[in-house]
Amino acid sequence: MQSILNGVHQSSIGLSTATIGQERAAFIDEFLAKVLPPIYRFGTGDVTDSDGAKSGQLDVVVEYPFAPSLPMVGSNQTRLYLAESVAAVIEVKSNLAGQWQAASDTANALATTTRKFGMTMSMGAPPSPKIPLFVVGYKGWTSIQTLESHLETAPNITGALVLETGVYVSRTGLTAGGPWALWGLICDLHRATTSLQSASTNPLSYAM
Repeated sequence: MQSILNGVHQSSIGLSTATIGQERAAFIDEFLAKVLPPIYRFGTGDVTDSDGAKSGQLDVVVEYPFAPSLPMVGSNQTRLYLAESVAAVIEVKSNLAGQWQAASDTANALATTTRKFGMTMSMGAPPSPKIPLFVVGYKGWTSIQTLESHLETAPNITGALVLETGVYVSRTGLTAGGPWALWGLICDLHRATTSLQSASTNPLSYAM
């Protein structure tokens, strides 16, 4: 799976910026859709909360199966997401070392939004009011220590993975290298998406 994703990046080197969408689509189709349970829907778009805060454009949004989101006309995947409908966000970058600041800026914008659940049923720790954001780079730094030092400068990034070199670190305390790096991201996404089993939400609050 890691080889397939790296192959997508290699095949797009030197092509137009439209390949960014190809890399993102490959990450959804060749990874997320095949690893996470089929109850989750993946798309792209913006997140807003009931106080009116907005995230700006996000690469990959993983939805909970029990809250609404609004499709954009003419697009199958682009949506406006209510904060409570989002389990996790993933930013996909061609080169994490060169695009770390952009990823951090996106994480900071997302952090202005807040999930306000009603009654919840959780397995383990309940979800945070803040939406977890993970960053995946096809290329980037080569050592866990370097990635850890950059994660310390970006408090709103939950975890970061470099596919080519196989390094992963996260705020959950999980670090992984080599073929286990992708598995590290899978474990943290599993925790982020499955800890909340059910929740009541109030879409009407967005109209008040």
